[in-house]
Parts: sequence; C-alpha cells; structure tokens
Amino acid sequence: MTPTLVLFATLIGSFAPTGDMTTARFQHTATLLRDGRVLLAGGVGEDSATLSSAELYDPFTGTSTPTRGMTAARRMHTATLLTDGRVLIAGGWGLSSAEIYDPAIDAFTATGSMLEDQAGHAAALLPDGRILIAGGERGAPPWPTAARAELYDPNTGTFSFALAYAGTGSLYNSGGPVWPTANSLADGKVLIAGENPAELYDPSSGSFRFTGNMVEREYRYGMDWHAATSLRDGSVLITGGNDDWTCGGFANAEIYDPTSGTFKVVGSMTEPRDIHTSTLLADGTVLITGGGDGWCGGSTLASIEIYDPATQSFIAAGKMTRSRSAHTATLLNDGTVLITGGISYWPASVARSAELYRPAATTGRTRSRR
Repeated sequence: MTPTLVLFATLIGSFAPTGDMTTARFQHTATLLRDGRVLLAGGVGEDSATLSSAELYDPFTGTSTPTRGMTAARRMHTATLLTDGRVLIAGGWGLSSAEIYDPAIDAFTATGSMLEDQAGHAAALLPDGRILIAGGERGAPPWPTAARAELYDPNTGTFSFALAYAGTGSLYNSGGPVWPTANSLADGKVLIAGENPAELYDPSSGSFRFTGNMVEREYRYGMDWHAATSLRDGSVLITGGNDDWTCGGFANAEIYDPTSGTFKVVGSMTEPRDIHTSTLLADGTVLITGGGDGWCGGSTLASIEIYDPATQSFIAAGKMTRSRSAHTATLLNDGTVLITGGISYWPASVARSAELYRPAATTGRTRSRR
C-alpha cells in the first residue's frame, strides 16, 4: 500500500451582516448569557457621552433590542457572568458602584460598591463563584492605579480587599497593574498580565506572587491595551498592546506556560495592534480583530488574522466591514463570533453596526507519499 500524508489547511472564514445595535457604542461590554443571547452594556456614544443604556442581541433573529438601562452610565467597566446566570457589572470611569443584571427579570439592580473606583480593570470568575477585580485606573488626577485588588462575593453582595499585590512602587504606579488582563488557569489560579513581572493570584491562599517576565515588553513600564486569550492546552496567548511611551502598537506575541511559569515568543502578528480583540474559536485557533496601530495619531484597523497554536503562527484573514477599535468580539454557541461597535479614526466615527464572523472548518486532504 502506498503511504499517504494527510495535510490540514486552516481555511479562512467569512463575515456576514447582522442587525445593528440600537445604540452606537465603544468601550462597552458584551456578555454571553446562558440562553445564548448577548448583553451589550454601557460604553461611549456618538456624542462622546458615557452610556447607561443596554441591549440584548438575539442570535436566532439577528437583532438587538433595548433592555432596561443600568443604574449608572459606565465605560471601561467589566461585565462578568456569575455561576447563577446573572451578570456583575463593576466600576467604570470614576465609579466604584456595581450592579447586577438578572436576565430572568430583564433588569439591573444595585449591589455593594467596590472599595475604590476603578476603570480599565480586569475581572475573573474564581472556582468558588467569587469575582476577582484587578488593576485599573482611578478617575481623578493624578489618575493612580487602584492600590489593591478586590473580591466580590455574590452570596453577600459585597466587595472586600484582596491581599496586597506582589509588586508595588514605581513599576505599579503606586498601585496595581494598569489596564491588565486576567485569565483563569486550569488549576484555579489567575494570571494577571500588564506589568513585569506578571503575577498569579491563588484563591486558595488569597495571595499574589510573581511569575515570569513577558519577553517582548519593556521591563520598566510593562504594557497595556493588549489582549490575552486562554488556549485549549491551558497556556495563555498575549498579543499586541503598547507601553504608553512608544507611540506605536506592538505586533509581538508570546505564550505563558503555567507549568513552567514562563513566557516565550511565538512570532509576530501581521500588523501592530492595541485595543483589539482576541477570541478563542471552537477549533482551537484564535481570531484577532481590529484595534489601532498606535495611540498617538495612528490609524484604526479593519483587518483580522488567525493564530494557529499548532504552527504558532499568524495568517492574515481578510477584513471586517469597517475599521474598529475598543469593540467587542463574542463567541456564540453556534461557533460564530459576534463583533459589535467600536470607534475608528480619523475622523472619529462610532459604530452602531454589528457583524458575524463564520469560521471555516479545518479540512483534510490526502496526498500520496512517494
């Protein structure tokens, strides 16, 4: 029998239009609910005003409908699905308040406030159902970072301070990491990336400790506006961002290995990006969309690319219907990705549109080995 070699080709998916949002918005949140709908909340609108409005996208009809508004206007907040199906909305620029969205009654209600106002922070669901709130920036001059991480207990509806970060001082702007990401690991710990060295939060001890240094980041300043995505093998892909000192965005990418506690470079994206999205697809590849190529006068991107963990490489994969930054990309239950809102420059234009990315299946083809 002639041996055969099986070749696999990662095919590029396509975009399909879907219904617009009811309100143009960027710096908003998008949360997949248990019933498959997506809660879109807050952000900044076309008139530059912070929004209290929210809406629900229904993938079965492809339409968005307004829901009851939040108790406060919020941007750069977090929205985290709780184990009971409700959503915790926390913080936002200049805000310490928090609220709960309950899809059973389609309403937002106030819950306990955070101990510090926070914006641009990260949130992660812990194995015991609590929510870790880490990093972020406070909304009054000199805009320090939040000094302590906080924990939300859904059973009591209250926040409490976590133990101190492992790092303090000038590296952390006298507080926590600025604009970090928080990724839950298989062992229940949470990777906080944004400053060097990165940190791990251990919910069993309630403490933070240092882990590896990101390779491609400026050691003194770290970076923000990057994206971090947990992969199927338990590692974390970190892409793009900027360091607030060099105008351009980063094209660099690296992987965090929780077994060794180290980062390694896995090449570069096809374009520098910050304030982009990075979404794990059903086949284990990662969809990266939009963003900007630098925060001081740079352009906004419509391009997308795919990261393939098998080859540890990026491939250009077409363009969205428009350029988007500070938008959202949410994996739906059918494997498609809902992309909503965002802003593009110049001139500034806030998007009301939404679109769906439909991944193409990975197909095998055979060729005789001679």
